Amino acid sequence: TISAPISFDPAQNWEGIDGSWNTFTVQVGTPPQTVRLQISTASQQTWVIAPRGCEGISDSNCPDERGGIYYSNESSTWISEGRFLLWTELNLGYEGDADYGFDVVTLGGQGQGGPTLKNMTIGGLGAEDFWFGHFGVNPKPTNFTSFNEPSPSYISTLKQDKMIPSLTFGYTAGAQYRFTEVLASLTLGGYDSSRFIPNDLSFNFAPNNERDLVVAIQKIAGANSTWSDDDLLPSAIYAYVDSTVPQIWLPLEACQSFEMAFGLTYDNDTDLYLVNQDLHNSLTKSNPNVTFTLGQGFSGGPTVNITLPYAAFDMQATPPYQGLIAQSYYFPLRRATNDTQYTLGRTFLQEAYLFVDWERETFNVSQCAWVEDMTEHLVAVRSPNETVGDDGSGSSSSASSGGSSGSSGLGTGAIVGIAVGIGAAVAILVIGLFFFIRRRRKAAKGHSDDHEKLETPEPDPTSAEPSNRASRRASRENNVIPKAELDATQQPLKVETGSMHKRPLAPVEADSKPREIFEMMGDMPARQEAGGRQLGVKEAMQVREARYNGTDPQANTPTTPVS
Repeated sequence: TISAPISFDPAQNWEGIDGSWNTFTVQVGTPPQTVRLQISTASQQTWVIAPRGCEGISDSNCPDERGGIYYSNESSTWISEGRFLLWTELNLGYEGDADYGFDVVTLGGQGQGGPTLKNMTIGGLGAEDFWFGHFGVNPKPTNFTSFNEPSPSYISTLKQDKMIPSLTFGYTAGAQYRFTEVLASLTLGGYDSSRFIPNDLSFNFAPNNERDLVVAIQKIAGANSTWSDDDLLPSAIYAYVDSTVPQIWLPLEACQSFEMAFGLTYDNDTDLYLVNQDLHNSLTKSNPNVTFTLGQGFSGGPTVNITLPYAAFDMQATPPYQGLIAQSYYFPLRRATNDTQYTLGRTFLQEAYLFVDWERETFNVSQCAWVEDMTEHLVAVRSPNETVGDDGSGSSSSASSGGSSGSSGLGTGAIVGIAVGIGAAVAILVIGLFFFIRRRRKAAKGHSDDHEKLETPEPDPTSAEPSNRASRRASRENNVIPKAELDATQQPLKVETGSMHKRPLAPVEADSKPREIFEMMGDMPARQEAGGRQLGVKEAMQVREARYNGTDPQANTPTTPVS
């Protein structure tokens, strides 16, 4: 099995000055101090509200309205690093600084059993641009003085300590307007498959690691029961998916299209689309929806549609947000001045489920599934760097688990099936081995019978045969099969009465003496001369025959003819 994913359950609170958002409880320091935070997909740090965050604010409820105050001087494990400027969302005009240091961070409230990590990067905020602190799920490290001493993020430390299987997370912001409230969902090391409708579109990270979760918005369409408009976005754009900010940031032309479609009015003092009571009632009654068509590029390829009902845009802003004097309805749409500001914020993530795999550099955006009283179903995602056997498991990419326990790995049915398969394989192996040994023994016995048939009848007691037979018997008893050969020892021959042979015959062997080879001369005898005269042909033949065949002494000696 692999490590189970961690389900970070949200608090029951819906709060904020820029809308109503579901927050998460975190404990910081020693002894632990409880604060409520929002989730940031862009940050790798944990931000809390410092005491100076409520200085100059007359509202006595400020500490609670900002999610609780963290007092670093009351923590025995706090290690200060100094005050630094904030970098996150600087391109959107968010400014401020924080008192940075390291302390203990525990996910969840007391008694919830969440993971506890020491020496995590903490930033104590004082600025109002970030009304709540946040919990960052980005794995990038933090560098205070140089790149040689990076401070690891919370999610990367969880992975390093094998508390989660991979650097992945699944998140949706929750929707207070759905049913009787649907809380937010955050899963570390996997995702909750019960919260979204699957699709086949996988996005690759953008090259800029400050804005990596970028999608192409190919089209934005609005519609209700009486009208529809498919041209709310004049041209396709790339937008950054970021839960740190609440609104949706679009080009000016797109915002003007929304103004015409929904009757919105832009307030220059607050840079917000404030909605009066009459417009609010009209939009609530007509209940238009807005559909974002997302793809990897500006046109073509696979796409996914994310549809938001008007209730997702029905927000309330409260002082001191954007300099407001009184509470007001507002439409969470912001005018972007350049393409670095195009952003899909928490408003979009009310209806969208975001799954990010930091190691594979891919992410997925899916339409949320709305099922009342849904049951959590966590799926663990395996790290691509994990090899077979790292955790006693194979190399599959994910393992699902039902219920809130978050267990992962093989199910009971799979384990039983594997056990039965192994048992059957062992049984087949044993049976095969039994028949193999049995066949070998039969073959050995057949060879022994053949040897006995080749043996001669019993020799006399003085023969050397008994020792040879005993040797072969010992070989058979030791499972050594001798070669089938005839016995080479001399055997006496038994004869019956009346046989023509009264004693054994000695073996007859060929003589080993070399044989003399006789050859005939291969040339004609030279002609002999007599009396100064050469022999004729007939005379030469007679001399040759006499030499090889001899002469008959009774025969008359031929005389040389004379003329």
